Amino acid sequence: MFNWFKLIGRNMRRNLLRTILTTLTMVLATFIYTVLVSVPASMDRIISDASGTLRLIVNNKTAPWEDLPARYCDQVRKMPGCAACVGITGWFATWRDVSEPVFGAAAGPEIIDVFPDYQISAAQRDAHTKERRSAIVGSILMHKYGWTVGQQVTLRGTDAGHIEMPFVITGTTKAKRYPNTFLFRRDYLMETLKAHNQGDEDIAWQLIVRADSANDLAPLAKEIDEHFANSDYETRSITESDALASGLSALGNIRGIVFALCAVVVLTVLLIAANSTAMMVRERISEVAVMRSLGFGRGSLSILLFGECLTIGLVGGLIGAGVALWMFHNGVTLGAALGGTGALWVTPEQAVNAVVVALAVSFVSGLVPIVQALRISPAMAFRKVV
Repeated sequence: MFNWFKLIGRNMRRNLLRTILTTLTMVLATFIYTVLVSVPASMDRIISDASGTLRLIVNNKTAPWEDLPARYCDQVRKMPGCAACVGITGWFATWRDVSEPVFGAAAGPEIIDVFPDYQISAAQRDAHTKERRSAIVGSILMHKYGWTVGQQVTLRGTDAGHIEMPFVITGTTKAKRYPNTFLFRRDYLMETLKAHNQGDEDIAWQLIVRADSANDLAPLAKEIDEHFANSDYETRSITESDALASGLSALGNIRGIVFALCAVVVLTVLLIAANSTAMMVRERISEVAVMRSLGFGRGSLSILLFGECLTIGLVGGLIGAGVALWMFHNGVTLGAALGGTGALWVTPEQAVNAVVVALAVSFVSGLVPIVQALRISPAMAFRKVV
């Protein structure tokens, strides 16, 4: 059997520098493409994961950016279908400098009952209750800053007062939902703000309610809104997935931008690869004619020429997608890019998709010049000799 792989390898080594540069271009393009397509996929994953929870987000109806009294939870907990309720107060801060932002979420001890998927152990729960400065941090945020359980960190608020608050990391969450979490005690935040003449200890940014079952979500949301209707702080209750979808949509048409960038990347690489293939085929015109005269058919020559193109696409695609998968398979925080609610993940499915795209681009880039080369008459070999 004819060893096509050996012949393809030898041909690719004829102009080794061009082969390497074209492959590196494919590596870089595949890496960028893999990361880009993972952004909308990560957004979909955040919303999809939230759709399976039993939580409601309760905001101020008049103005969603306004606060709500945390004492509302006392009344919500008594409603039928309510499993738990907690008031959340956000706190924007930085660690060592402004390039290391942290979005803190201050909540009462009920947060553990509202978010059982945080998988907080009994030991972590006890430590969080006993230590006033306790903080429970998401896995991705821990990895980003190199924090460890037991470490003391001091965060500085971004508000006008630039309040500094020391914390002790007493635990970490393994859940994939909200992996950028920096969760700490709300009473600690309120006491600190009060000491600096800031904040109202009864005010929360929003309430988060967990229902007993999926069937209780709609009735519970309706009862909450009706109960606080015509009050000083009217409410608007929506499911967690709807709240996340609304928040992500506020970022703009991220999906359209990403797909446009993907198209630019693919088109750019297609032109580069096509130019490289055209030069390769032009150098092989006489060889193709000689091989035709020796009895090689168009099918055999197609295997040889397309084999070189597809080998470059396969090697470049595997390396580029593999590096992206290795770097981002555990997720990486994007901060404000996803509203602080999630992270970027590259999955094996997305990596495989990127390799397929790399192969497709390699095939299409060689289609026109190779088809033209296959039309060469065997007599061309003798003309070249003469």
